[in-house]
Amino acid sequence: MIFISIKMINLYQKLKVIMPSFYKKINGNYMKRNKIGIVFDFDITLSPYYQQRELINHWGEDEAKFWERCTLKVTDEDYDMEHGCIKVILEYIDENETYQVSNQDLYNLGKQITLYDGLTKRDGQNSIFDDITTITKSEEYEKLNIEVEYYVISGGLTQMIKGALDGNNLSHYFKEVFACTLDENKNGVINFPKETVGHTIKTQKLFQISKGLQHKVNDKLDEFEILFRNIIYLGDGETDIPAFSLVNQMGGTSIAVYRESKNSDGTIDEEKTKETYRNSFEFAIKSKRAEQLLPADYSTGKPLKIALENYVKILCENIKNQQ
Repeated sequence: MIFISIKMINLYQKLKVIMPSFYKKINGNYMKRNKIGIVFDFDITLSPYYQQRELINHWGEDEAKFWERCTLKVTDEDYDMEHGCIKVILEYIDENETYQVSNQDLYNLGKQITLYDGLTKRDGQNSIFDDITTITKSEEYEKLNIEVEYYVISGGLTQMIKGALDGNNLSHYFKEVFACTLDENKNGVINFPKETVGHTIKTQKLFQISKGLQHKVNDKLDEFEILFRNIIYLGDGETDIPAFSLVNQMGGTSIAVYRESKNSDGTIDEEKTKETYRNSFEFAIKSKRAEQLLPADYSTGKPLKIALENYVKILCENIKNQQ
C-alpha cells in the first residue's frame, strides 16, 4: 500500500511541473474547497495510555506481562503489532473462560478511557472542538460555510474507541473511526479479526477521507471531498510515519505529539519526558516527517491547542482567498 501511495505522490509532483493546468484540476478547481479534515491517531495522541489497559484491568492481569506477550508475537512469531495484540487478547480468552468479552463489552470498557486535558466534554466541559467550531462559524468565515470533519485512524479496537468518544461526549464531532474490528462466535464472544489498521493502511484511509466515505478508495474521481492541503494529521509514533509523509507531500499539515511523563503527585517527570521528546524528535522532526512536535495537551493556553487553532485559521483564510 505504501508503494502505491508513493507512486501516486510522485505522479502528482510531476504533473505539477509538466502539466500545471491538470495538476490544478486534481488539486484545486475541481475539488470541494470548503472542507477541513482533522485526523487523529488514538492511543497516546488522544488518550494518555493504551486503550488495552481498560481490558487488562478488567481481567485483573498485569499490563507489563500483556505487552511482553504482544512483543514476543512480533519478534518471535513474525506478527505485525496489530495482529499480535489481537492474538494475545484471544489467547487470554482461551486460557480463562471468565475473560470472554463481546464487542459490546469492549465498547463499555472504552467508555472508561480518559482523554488528555482539553478534549472531553464530560459534565458539560468546554472542548477544543467547541473552540474550533467558534473559529469556522465566526463572522469572518460564516458565509463560507466551512465544514470541519474529524476522523480517527488507529491500530486500536474500533469498539473501544467509539466507547471512549461516547463516554467523553465527543461522538457527534467524529464522522468515522477507522480501526481494528473483531468478529464474534455464535455465543457473542470475540474470536477473530475482521479488519486491522496498520501503519500502511493509514495512508489508504487518508485517501478514503479525501475522496469521501461514499466512494471506494480506488474509485476514479474528478472531485474529492477534502483537499489534502486541507487535512491536518496528528499522531505520536512510528506507526504514523507513512501518514505523516503522505500528508506532508500532498500539501497538508502533520503534527507530532508526545506524552509528558508525570510523577504520582501530577508534576512532570523531567528525565522521562526528555527521553520521550528526544525519541519523538528523531522520527518526527529531524526526519522532516512532521511540521511540529508538541506535548499532548489540548487545553487552553497550551502549545498544541494554540497551534491547532492557528492551522485551522490559516486554512480558513486560504479557503476565503480562493472564493
